[in-house]
Amino acid sequence: MASLQRVRVRGHSYWRIVESRRVGGKPGIRVVAYLGKADDLLARLRAAEAVEIRSLSHGAVAALFCLARELDVVGTIDRQLKAAGRRSRKRLPPGTRLPPLRNDGLSVGESLLLASLGRACHATSKRGFASWAKTTTLGDLFGVDLERLTSQHFWDQMEQLPVETIAPIEREIVSCLLERFEVPLETLLYDATNFFTFIASTNKRPELPARGHNKQKRHDLRQLGVALLCTRQDAVPIWHEVYGGQVPDAKSFPGALTAFRQRLVQMDQNLDSLTLVYDKGNVSRANQDRVETSRLHYVASVSASSQRALVAEANPKMQPVSLDDEQVLAYRTRRTLWGAERTVVVLLSQRLREGQKRGILQHLASTERWLARLAETLKRGKQRRSRSRIRHDIEARLRGRQHLRKVLKIELSSLAGGRLALSYAFDEAALVALDRDSLGRIVLISDRHDWPTADIIRAYRGQAVVEAVFAHLKDPVHVALRPQFHWTDQKLHIHVFTCVLGYLLTRLLHMRAKQTIGYPNGMERLLDDLEAVRRVTLVRSTGHRGRPRVSTQLEECSPELKSLLASLGVNT
Repeated sequence: MASLQRVRVRGHSYWRIVESRRVGGKPGIRVVAYLGKADDLLARLRAAEAVEIRSLSHGAVAALFCLARELDVVGTIDRQLKAAGRRSRKRLPPGTRLPPLRNDGLSVGESLLLASLGRACHATSKRGFASWAKTTTLGDLFGVDLERLTSQHFWDQMEQLPVETIAPIEREIVSCLLERFEVPLETLLYDATNFFTFIASTNKRPELPARGHNKQKRHDLRQLGVALLCTRQDAVPIWHEVYGGQVPDAKSFPGALTAFRQRLVQMDQNLDSLTLVYDKGNVSRANQDRVETSRLHYVASVSASSQRALVAEANPKMQPVSLDDEQVLAYRTRRTLWGAERTVVVLLSQRLREGQKRGILQHLASTERWLARLAETLKRGKQRRSRSRIRHDIEARLRGRQHLRKVLKIELSSLAGGRLALSYAFDEAALVALDRDSLGRIVLISDRHDWPTADIIRAYRGQAVVEAVFAHLKDPVHVALRPQFHWTDQKLHIHVFTCVLGYLLTRLLHMRAKQTIGYPNGMERLLDDLEAVRRVTLVRSTGHRGRPRVSTQLEECSPELKSLLASLGVNT
């Protein structure tokens, strides 16, 4: 047993640690360590107490990293890159001189995965990536110096990936997740949207960004089109495509149909068993003919205004249809439409009906205020525009405002001396008739003649799932696709791919949390909860020369969070 002993040498007291032992059968002592004088001993104790503490966000990046490793995301990207004839530079030993390409010891797959995890957890530019990543354990997980992950690093790595390799990479990852997560593909949801960019009009290098009808009302900016094909259950994207911002949805649909049909064939899916759901923005006679020859079944919506006779026929004949938690009114029939017999369902959506009515009243109020100002100007004789020009301005005001022409009566009359007078009135009876006969009507078409009406309606309502995916991609915090800090078509393609990959990993993480522990909250809340889990690194001085003692552990968290981490494979 060791003990502390004081000895005096030349009038000074020294301390040492000794232990008893027998030598040749006789008791003795052995000096284990010389500690010096009391002041030296105090200095040693104080040095041993020196502790450095570092705390970094760990839960979200670690959970996503574990899932990406399970799906072999990095290996898939690097394999496809090699198959395309591009060499993905491997991790270099410490001290190795880096080649001219700034890969900083990471393969292209690792760099793109880092970009995807960054987009999922904290959407920022490539320039701001390192600053955010240093607040997390990403550097330890990937074994990389985060200071070296500059915007130039990501641009160089993105440059190595040909656009044509994105499709096989996505196909391989999706095939793996379908097997591991057993995601059903019976019903597939298609939709397209656009994302505005801040790419200058004078920048002629990219061809994809262009002006068009922007769904966020930013018609002054160039935009990028993105199409998605998702599963109805759990909203898992299995295909995506980037197209020019000037292309309307209906024009992009034929190319998208060919591309995702090919993807399904490559994944050995039986097309005859699948049902495609898409909205009226993608429907035309030519597009419907293409769907008919694709072997895919379909549920689609068509414009109610194009089927006024059918809606009028359906109104008195609607019957209640029981869905999961409600009853809706619907009318079902078989009709020859665009040269083919189709099952047609006219549905009355109370939510759409109320929303349309609110929209009409809002447009009515703002237009009446505008007309009041114009009428006052005409009354004072201050208007210098011609009658035809004023009529043109009124028509422009009414254009695009749904049903406003029917409920607002406007008269522009001439007075003596060439003056004009404007009068207007709200036709309440017209609004009542609209509400009774037209508002809230949805017309669905399908070739699923054997499906119950309720199943056709459920399939159509699944369209909200893919719309929710786009809402996630427009979230400014998590999984944000916008803004795009890239100026070439190739990098825009890669950027969208990393964003969709980040969403895909987050969605699968959320699915696993729900399946394993019944996680009750949404996807963004899951990321927020996981980001709150921090890992602490303790660095203790030993009081001797050499390396300090280092240990890591998670900060104390609730039992619920511990259970969540365990379900996602994060080491606690």
